[in-house]
Amino acid sequence: MAFLRYKKAFGRVIRGDAPALSKQGMSQTISFARIVLIVGLVFLHYQEYPDLDVSPFTGMGTESHRLATFVNSFALFFFFSVVPLLSMVSGWLFFSFDADNAGPSLRHRIRRRFTSLYLPMVFWDVLFLLILILLFLWKPDHALFSDLNIRFDQAGPLDYLNAIFGITRHPVGFQFWFVRDLFTTALISPLLWLSLKRTPYLGMAILGGAWLAGSGLFIFFRTDVVFFFYLGAFLRIRQIPLHIESRTAWSLMALYVAVVTLRTMAPLLIDLSNDRPLLLTLATRSMRLLGVVACWGVFLQLAGTRAGAAVARFGGLAFFLHSAHYPLIAEVKIVLSRFLPAQTDTWLIAHYIASVAVTVAIGMSVGLLLARQAPRVFALMNGGRPGSGSTGQAAAGDRKSIAAA
Repeated sequence: MAFLRYKKAFGRVIRGDAPALSKQGMSQTISFARIVLIVGLVFLHYQEYPDLDVSPFTGMGTESHRLATFVNSFALFFFFSVVPLLSMVSGWLFFSFDADNAGPSLRHRIRRRFTSLYLPMVFWDVLFLLILILLFLWKPDHALFSDLNIRFDQAGPLDYLNAIFGITRHPVGFQFWFVRDLFTTALISPLLWLSLKRTPYLGMAILGGAWLAGSGLFIFFRTDVVFFFYLGAFLRIRQIPLHIESRTAWSLMALYVAVVTLRTMAPLLIDLSNDRPLLLTLATRSMRLLGVVACWGVFLQLAGTRAGAAVARFGGLAFFLHSAHYPLIAEVKIVLSRFLPAQTDTWLIAHYIASVAVTVAIGMSVGLLLARQAPRVFALMNGGRPGSGSTGQAAAGDRKSIAAA
């Protein structure tokens, strides 16, 4: 019966006869989704616990600290849906133009993405690089440098170029690989448009295959962005409503939580001491498809509540928090680890939550302060997106700026 209910619900969505969201409801849901997902990204970038050699990317630990490592790994796998869902929303918004005006619209959107994505990325990376160089000159053995993808004692010109522009390697702000790939996706949007209009399913198969295989197609760091961007564009062009009924949404979320739990517990079920099986890697990637639908469905339910509307007001700060949170969280994690009383599960989880909370609080506070006291600086750092405001103001601002991230 449950299978038939899901089949019926998805059938209505595919046929296009599911209820359509209002512009206000869509904008508020997107704002809510953006800020919640970026906070989730902060959890994801916490990485492993201090002085504990258990990578959350593998799953929970099997020898000790099972509870703490389960919590860390579960949150990481759960928020693996962040990049896909943000990319899907971006694709849906990017292709909102009239098909008869495709050429000028694509050129305008590419230019706009340069100022709203790539230029802020460069600004942030230069800022990070200057701060880190000063820190290196003052204290070259600081623990933070072990978490960075650049070694100042042996870096050459190409390393510094990549640190700022992300040409062949991740920028110094690691999280900006997503922004760089999103901008690259915008650059090839005319090719995506051509595929979407003439061979939509072939393009979907090629990009989906590259994503599952872990191929960057020579120009991307990862194909998560372009594949899910393409899916979002497909939904927009086919005018497929994005509404998901409450019962279906919560049922899918329950299923997603169960799948993530199973993946987190994989080390207890499979020997991963040597290498991760290919099937497990593919399954880990594939579960993001379920995560995207489940998270979007639940966000639809939550964003319309009073609390959801309050959270959505800060959707405009999502890009700023995304930009500021790393390597900030790495430093916060180091500082707070000095006050860790014991390596017990309870204290490790407390350290985890506190590190994320402090990072988010600093990022949001600085963003709000700049938005009020130095709006021009904030506009540059936030890609022209408004900071926050009333629900109505946020919705109006999102229609102009949210497509950029």
